[in-house]
Amino acid sequence: IFRNPKIGTTATVDGEKTADPLGKVTIVDIVTYTGLTPGKTYKLSGTLMDKSTKEKLLVDGKEITVTALFTAPKAEGSIKIPFTFDASGLAGKSVVVFETLYRDDMELAVHADIDDEGQTVDFGKPDIKTTATIDGNKATDPLGEVTIIDTVEYTGKKKKKTYNVTGVLMDKST
Repeated sequence: IFRNPKIGTTATVDGEKTADPLGKVTIVDIVTYTGLTPGKTYKLSGTLMDKSTKEKLLVDGKEITVTALFTAPKAEGSIKIPFTFDASGLAGKSVVVFETLYRDDMELAVHADIDDEGQTVDFGKPDIKTTATIDGNKATDPLGEVTIIDTVEYTGKKKKKTYNVTGVLMDKST
């Protein structure tokens, strides 16, 4: 039987297509396959790409690649490939997962489309701005104790996540 192997991928972080650029993250790429020979061993090789440059993503000067060996139980199925790395420097970037399927070192299928949303994870670009007031005003007479209300607006954060905001009063003259 002649088979025509094909692969497709869906990349997420915690099941989401967006992630915060905060330290260590794991992109899980679910690679679906068709046309494999049951019982045969295959190798999947994955690489993270920087969508803006269309080049391999470098973190601390190193490429992020993962290789996994698996035996196909059926002609069709899927396998999860995890990519764990430090995302601290990726604010505002999009990362695309490219995968290649091999058997006996022969390339059988490639899924490498820089514009494929299924293969892409976006890293937010968190930003905040604040507005401090006293009773709704920007100035007050220094006559005793006052309460400063600082309204913090944010963008680029993930929904349903808890974030801590810490403020410090500073003397502008010093």
